[in-house]
Amino acid sequence: MNTFLSAAQKSLQEQYLKFVNEVVAPHAADLDAGKACSKDMLTKLAQAGYLGITVPKELGGQGGDLLDAVLFVEALAGHSAGLAMALASHYSVVEAISRYGAELKTRYLPLLARGEMIGAQAFSEDKAGSDLSVCQTSFSGAGGDAKITGSKTWVVNADMPALFAVLAKDENGFKVFLVDSQNSSLSLSERKSTMGFRSARFFDVEFKGAKVSAEALGGDGLVIAAAALDLSKVLVAGAALGLMNVGIKLAAERANNREQFGAPIAKYQGVQWKLADFSTESAASQMLTYRAAWSHAGEPTEFRKYAAMAKSYASRSARLHSAEAVQIFGVMGISCDEPLERIYRDAKLTEVLEGTSEVQKVILKEQLGV
Repeated sequence: MNTFLSAAQKSLQEQYLKFVNEVVAPHAADLDAGKACSKDMLTKLAQAGYLGITVPKELGGQGGDLLDAVLFVEALAGHSAGLAMALASHYSVVEAISRYGAELKTRYLPLLARGEMIGAQAFSEDKAGSDLSVCQTSFSGAGGDAKITGSKTWVVNADMPALFAVLAKDENGFKVFLVDSQNSSLSLSERKSTMGFRSARFFDVEFKGAKVSAEALGGDGLVIAAAALDLSKVLVAGAALGLMNVGIKLAAERANNREQFGAPIAKYQGVQWKLADFSTESAASQMLTYRAAWSHAGEPTEFRKYAAMAKSYASRSARLHSAEAVQIFGVMGISCDEPLERIYRDAKLTEVLEGTSEVQKVILKEQLGV
């Protein structure tokens, strides 16, 4: 399954898996249950340099591309999809600044690479999810003196020393501004109970005339937000891959070890076919996701197409086959003591976060000119 990676990328993948297995995997259950602190884990990721994967080397990062980030998220998500989502939000802010930040790159990317600030994407609102054009958050004033008023929902990393990328509008159009979380004119409210991705921690953020940290990123705010979201979609697809990788391993082990009617259930054709389909869908999802990551360096419309394909296909595959894995486990599959139960919940969220599967199909329809 790794024939699409260069030798350097395979080496990176092995490095990522080793780190995750040693540092994150032992705490997977506690992270999901809220007994281990996701802030502490993000600090460890920062110390290892993984918050700067896509930041240029000259600005303190690793100088990697989107595929490098996907490989890390894939390794991470099977043990903590919530942490993977936190990284997706962080990397999307890095993307926005890298593409549209001009001189802001030298000011903020080193801080983001070191983990002194964590990127927090703040685009969505109660009535502005996939359709960001109906965003109600507004700004007044010009340049670095602008102030933002409004509320954002489902913001990850908001409780960290965060750098918010905030979509706001005035009578002339939309802009994306950077706001420091230490700003006294904002407040947080945590959404404490979610179906999955529990270690991510989601917040509602209210901006009460909050002064921006710098002038707006250059360009149309809706275009900037769309570019950041497209990158996030590919990372969520990578998270779906990570969930499938662990899910199929657990299901195969269970099928070989669980006996019914005098034989391991792996001997029964019905179970064999489930595992065969799981393996095929996982490989197909991987090819689409890696293809999307490769296209990031090309035309934005091409990247958007493959991002939508990868997100919808990989997330659907993860959800369907984690459900089949539960069937293979039998009643133990619904036990909260088993990691598969967490994978099942997390897999469903990959179909919803960063744009539902239905929205991805609308994007693909538009690409066909329909």
